[in-house]
Amino acid sequence: MKTTAALIAAACSLLAAPVFAGPPACDARTTTGNWAFRCEGELPAPTLTPTRSLGTCVASRTGFFNCTGSVNLGGMVVPQAVQGQAHNNADCTGTIRYEQQIGGQPAPPLDINYVILDDGDTIWGLPINSGGVLSCTLRRVSDGKGRGHGE
Repeated sequence: MKTTAALIAAACSLLAAPVFAGPPACDARTTTGNWAFRCEGELPAPTLTPTRSLGTCVASRTGFFNCTGSVNLGGMVVPQAVQGQAHNNADCTGTIRYEQQIGGQPAPPLDINYVILDDGDTIWGLPINSGGVLSCTLRRVSDGKGRGHGE
């Protein structure tokens, strides 16, 4: 009887361990790889204008993001390029300040707060200085070593 109770207690502690281990820690390498991004919302251009952007990014092992894509500002589609240094926190939140060009012209910097999800394969971002209402989602498409998502 004591042996059975000891085995049950040991099994329960093994099953409960992952629950008490806490969430995985993030660092700069968590977001390394190739990404697809999509942002949606409204930006002041000069009045609130429906805005969508779509593109790709490459993120280095140090958390530097280099992104290119297109932005649709109320029906006018122009090229967009952004690059910036991400700062991933151990709790899988972070910040990035993108320097950007829209239509080949310098545009104001874009500061984003974000959360890293799905073991580093998804990022939800909220631009905090856009003057509008915008949210962004990034999904990793490969880890930068030739392996696709989920491999």
